Amino acid sequence: MGIRRRQLLAGATGLGALAALNPSLVWAKDSKPIRIGAIFPMSGIGAEAGAAWLQGTRLAVEHWNRNGGVLGRPIELVVRDDKYSSSGAVTAGRELATSGVNLIVGACQSPMALGLAPLLEELNALCVAPTPAAMSLTHENYSRNLFRLCPNAYMLYAGLGRMLAQKHPDIGHWATIVFDSEYGHDAIRYFEYGVRSASGGREVTFDRPIYTPVQKTDFQVEINQLMNSPAKGLFCGLIAAPIISFLQQGRSIGLNRKFEVMGESGTDLLIAKALKTAMPDNLWSVSYWHPENPFFSKNALSQQLFKDYVEATDDRYPVGLLTSSHRATQALLSGIEKAGDTDTRAVVAAMEGLTFDTITGPYHIRKEDHQGYGTSVYARVGPKEDEPYYGLNELEVVNDEQTMEPPSPGEAFTLPA
Repeated sequence: MGIRRRQLLAGATGLGALAALNPSLVWAKDSKPIRIGAIFPMSGIGAEAGAAWLQGTRLAVEHWNRNGGVLGRPIELVVRDDKYSSSGAVTAGRELATSGVNLIVGACQSPMALGLAPLLEELNALCVAPTPAAMSLTHENYSRNLFRLCPNAYMLYAGLGRMLAQKHPDIGHWATIVFDSEYGHDAIRYFEYGVRSASGGREVTFDRPIYTPVQKTDFQVEINQLMNSPAKGLFCGLIAAPIISFLQQGRSIGLNRKFEVMGESGTDLLIAKALKTAMPDNLWSVSYWHPENPFFSKNALSQQLFKDYVEATDDRYPVGLLTSSHRATQALLSGIEKAGDTDTRAVVAAMEGLTFDTITGPYHIRKEDHQGYGTSVYARVGPKEDEPYYGLNELEVVNDEQTMEPPSPGEAFTLPA
């Protein structure tokens, strides 16, 4: 997943390093770089996901710099490690603000976004968050200085539950395991709602949810509990290293064979890259990018991003998670361009109602609550005999407008009747 020569950009502190990346690009002498903060988990259990998020942001920045930067100025990344924790995100945000960086991509998970959001106005900063799903971010904990550039928990997990229930109408008993966090409680509630709403009146039973700490990596007790359940469907709301550990540990005692179908909340191809031929073939993921699938290969920006990724890494099998931060960075840079300025208030106003290009087509930011929406995908990836030893089996495409709730910033979300 390395960046190789393109890693130079992360440490760039002046125009010389940028010129080294593209000698043909000559900036005006008074063109000071626009400094963008990047807050991702660079250490701890979220480090692998953090590397993917950082890579997506870097590739977006490089694409813009090759095409003249933004407002005629080069873009420079200033990277901070949130250590996969809420307190780490707060510390990183304060460090960036102290160093004069007011425009941020990051706070990728709900605890980090919920920790940083209340401070943004005080810091005179804005944050474009790639993947936090907790509903309160665009409802009771709404901050005008934070933008959510992904489907929320209701959109994602009600959609996943509905899709799995439709594909497996014979499954009437489900089990769930998630983090014990606002995100985890949301995810279970909406997944269950989606399953029940697609049941067509059939009786559906859910086991009592299994909640685990966010930092947990040993799941033997929880796996034994699941193996003793009569459930035939499983929703796993663990993320990053924890879900990989969970699946690895579960495979040794037949967890993937016990359940007819499993759904997971968005670690996607990080799982496949880690497990390879040990990948279960009945796992559906909230997914991001499969560049050789026709849905993506017809999109010019997707083609360019894949070309840039391969050139940067010598790897033809990207982790789709990087596209979420690529989208968030596209949004921020498009907002700066629209505002014609880097002032926080000007960029916030410019991003409200913004439409910009992504690898899945046009993407929109709802003015009222800063909820992003466009096109989402779910994927079933399974083991393969040939390199990279996993591959796409099925892809489901969903229009976010069909799944999103009406805006109600400042008010708690309630499920539709």
